[in-house]
Amino acid sequence: MTELEGRTEQTRARLLDAAREVFSQQGFQGATVREICRRAETNVASVNYHFGSKDGLLAEALNFNRLKALQLSNVQQDDCPKQRLRLFIREFMLMLLDEKNPSSQCRIMARELADPTPALDKIVREAIAPLHEFLGGLVNEIVGSGLSAAEQRRCVYSILGQTLFYRHSHPVLQRLNPRLRYDHREIDAIAEHIAEFSLAGINSLAKK
Repeated sequence: MTELEGRTEQTRARLLDAAREVFSQQGFQGATVREICRRAETNVASVNYHFGSKDGLLAEALNFNRLKALQLSNVQQDDCPKQRLRLFIREFMLMLLDEKNPSSQCRIMARELADPTPALDKIVREAIAPLHEFLGGLVNEIVGSGLSAAEQRRCVYSILGQTLFYRHSHPVLQRLNPRLRYDHREIDAIAEHIAEFSLAGINSLAKK
């Protein structure tokens, strides 16, 4: 790789990092190319040069490989389904909440669920639908044939709803509890609570 090609790749990488940060904070509609380029320390023409448009930049920024890898790793675990659900919830919560190792893509996804933009179709197709399918399969492993398709679907909604609540409601929760910090200890406690609550609900439904 030549020196020029190296600089070009570095600029492209900085733009993607900045775009993920701005999209997760301000949404697609609120994000501006000028702000993204300011954070990337490059000129506004670089977005068109590297990605063709703001839409093209969003398409590149929405790379959900980390979330897909999390699901694949979970499927390959030797643990029982209930333990795999606990592990998934913990890892997913870390992706949503951990300030030291954030997943901007997951935060963009969470923001789109709360305030949809035209990017939502791509996010549903590439991230949310596979995630729902994965969790639905895990719920079925836990209960066998004890739930209808509608009940299984609602279990998935409930699990994800609990996880996303802590992302969306963070400003409110901090005002209710000013000492709240999403450090690893707190995230672990939240994840364990969600897992216990969800498993109790799933088992109760299966018994019916």
